[in-house]
Amino acid sequence: MERVCELAVVLLVGALLPFVHLPASALGVLAVLFLVIRPTSVWLGLLGAPISRDQRLIMAWFGIRGISSIYYLMYAVNHGLPDPLAEQIVSITLATVTISILLHGISVRPIMHLYWKRKLPQDP
Repeated sequence: MERVCELAVVLLVGALLPFVHLPASALGVLAVLFLVIRPTSVWLGLLGAPISRDQRLIMAWFGIRGISSIYYLMYAVNHGLPDPLAEQIVSITLATVTISILLHGISVRPIMHLYWKRKLPQDP
């Protein structure tokens, strides 16, 4: 059921993309979010965890999965976020979710292939 709901949310995000008006200034924020903030926060959050360096790097890149940002967005919108600000934040959030789906979807195979290639012993 969780996978069906996740698919429904992803389809809904895709359907809303034509209405997204992403300001050019937000692109820099998205780049910093994906390349610095998210990986660093996950990396730091895993300090002391009994995992390998490779596993920590993979988790830092992929971050926490899920579409919780949509939940928090709707919570803010429904609790009095002013309309102009809500429109801007909705656009940024939908763009972030979309970019995450694309970037992480494209990179998962090569990254996991490299991980397993390094982890498993090579045939003689």
